[in-house]
Amino acid sequence: MMERPMPQVATQEQILRRSAYQSLQPVKRPSYWGVDLDPSRRPGVPMMRKPEPWPNTRFPPERQPGEPAALKHGRSNKQMPPVFSTAVPLRGLSGAIRKLAYSYPDHYPRHWVLMMLGDRVDSWSTRARRILPFAVPLVVLGVLGRRLRA
Repeated sequence: MMERPMPQVATQEQILRRSAYQSLQPVKRPSYWGVDLDPSRRPGVPMMRKPEPWPNTRFPPERQPGEPAALKHGRSNKQMPPVFSTAVPLRGLSGAIRKLAYSYPDHYPRHWVLMMLGDRVDSWSTRARRILPFAVPLVVLGVLGRRLRA
């Protein structure tokens, strides 16, 4: 069995001398460093293009006509983005919670907590709507069964 050599504890002076020595040496780079400096050797060369709008796009984007279903900003002085969604208006208890959340600025934690609560309420209401057609008849049968037994 081979014995391991005892580790040596370096002194502060040795550490400083070695780091000063290393800082004077030229930087060691791997052999493949700088391979993609030449643009023709880059991996995405055939697909690379100048950063400009795609053809047949409207630039700058035109503002969407109409008003949003619910204001998405807690700051009244902040403009709506050029494109916003009116596809899904707020509805039900989750919509009321989200509308309350939108009344607070985006940087308040209560804005995000209320948004998450609205998502949870929406999720549970969807589950309840899915289970309701099966649960109601079972509950009615259970109540009727208890009455007939008694």
